[in-house]
Amino acid sequence: MSGKVIQNDEQYEKAQEAIIKIALELEDPLLSPEKRAKKQQIYDRTTDLMMRYRRGGLVLEFPYLKEAYEQIGYQWQEREPESAQRVDMVQQADTGSNGTHGKSEPLEEQPEAEAITSASKIMAWLDE
Repeated sequence: MSGKVIQNDEQYEKAQEAIIKIALELEDPLLSPEKRAKKQQIYDRTTDLMMRYRRGGLVLEFPYLKEAYEQIGYQWQEREPESAQRVDMVQQADTGSNGTHGKSEPLEEQPEAEAITSASKIMAWLDE
């Protein structure tokens, strides 16, 4: 097997879209046997990678599955916890171009507050 793996959820979703497209192409009765064999090989490899990625996520969420998967011979993709990935992304977003953390901007007034105020003005006639 090649060294390709699904790196993140975005790639997983793209793989899902791709296998649906390939499945539709495989149903074509006019598809030549050579093309069908090639597309079937791509389909099988992609679904295998997707299953390994999904199992890796399940092993993170439910660590006891690792032992169960080993016992039944399932393979899974080792993955980093998503919380660690999110922390890295947040740190990158907070770090400015000079490597220092930027100051947080004050929160802007919420437009919902204005909607509530105007709604209470409209409903005020009911109180009279």
